[in-house]
This record gives sequence, C-alpha cells and structure tokens, in this order.
Amino acid sequence: MGRVIPFVVGIGLTIYAFIDCLQTEKPNTFPKWVWLIVIVCVPVLGPLLWLIFGHFGGGGWGRDDDKPLAPDDDPTFFRDFDRSR
Repeated sequence: MGRVIPFVVGIGLTIYAFIDCLQTEKPNTFPKWVWLIVIVCVPVLGPLLWLIFGHFGGGGWGRDDDKPLAPDDDPTFFRDFDRSR
C-alpha cells in the first residue's frame, strides 16, 4: 500500500496540471504545447514546474496585472477625475 500512494499522487498531479494547462489562455515562459509535452513526459517534475513557473509564475495567482484592482490603483482615474472639474 505504501508504494501505491506516491504513484497515485503523481498520476493525480499530472492529470491536474495537464487539464489546468489546457484551460490556461496564455501560459508564462513557454507556449502551451511545450508545457503539455513537459507535463506528460517528465513524470512528477513536469507538473511541479508547470505549477511553479507556467501558471503561477509571473501572473500572480491568475490575476491579470494589466488591470487595476480599484480606482485608487489606477493612475488615470484621478487624472481624469481632476479634468472633469
């Protein structure tokens, strides 16, 4: 039973990373097809690399860094606000 658990965890991690990569619009660092090959061909390290560098690497937990969170974070908000007066 002890030998089966790491195998099942590895398979589950690979399936999760593969599906997550398919659903990601623009992966970080490499094109999607490269990530899919790495996830499938490199058993445990591939999915871990995807989770660290591919999906969460530069984007910050799925947040689009181009969009401000609130009006206070948007530098054009107050500039446009001052012009309206």
